Amino acid sequence: MRMFLAALLSAHAVSGQMPAPDPKTLLERGIALEKSGQTAAAIRQFETVIQSAPPPAIAGQARLELVRIYEVRGDWSAASQQLEALRKLAPDDPEYAYQLGIAYRNLSRWAMVRMKTVAPAAARVKQIEAEQYAVTGDAVRATRSYEEAIAADPNLPGSHLGLAMLYARSGKRAEALAEIDKELAIAPESAVAKQIRQSLGGAR
Repeated sequence: MRMFLAALLSAHAVSGQMPAPDPKTLLERGIALEKSGQTAAAIRQFETVIQSAPPPAIAGQARLELVRIYEVRGDWSAASQQLEALRKLAPDDPEYAYQLGIAYRNLSRWAMVRMKTVAPAAARVKQIEAEQYAVTGDAVRATRSYEEAIAADPNLPGSHLGLAMLYARSGKRAEALAEIDKELAIAPESAVAKQIRQSLGGAR
């Protein structure tokens, strides 16, 4: 009898008729792994849950657990991907939109720090620095950073525009005109540059 049962179970296993694990059970295993500090195994478990096409509630919970793990790790790109998927599952839930905004903000900060570490003198880094200084009202540093960005890459869109706006605010019309014309030479379809050029007036 025992041999018969063993053979029967073996036949089920070979034929693929063994029942698939319940998604809720898989989710609970993932949570248990996460609580025990086995985050790598927990991630794999939650991904298995998602790939099993579970009910929306279970899929949502698995993605939320992944978001928490990735946030702790500082992996904002992966966290954003999970939150984007959650937004599709529940587009009317404002909490997911809020959390996605935070993830994007942290991803932006991480990218900026990374850029400064890898290429601190790069044109784009200097341009972003200039924009940050301009927002805080530090026109002197903003001007210097825009000039450094232009020196690094004279054809980078946005730097001449930002410098033109700074000059215009400080009453330096001739300098502003010169910079806005350089911007339009690089980005002739820029609506903002066209608008500023029109407000400054003068023959071109």
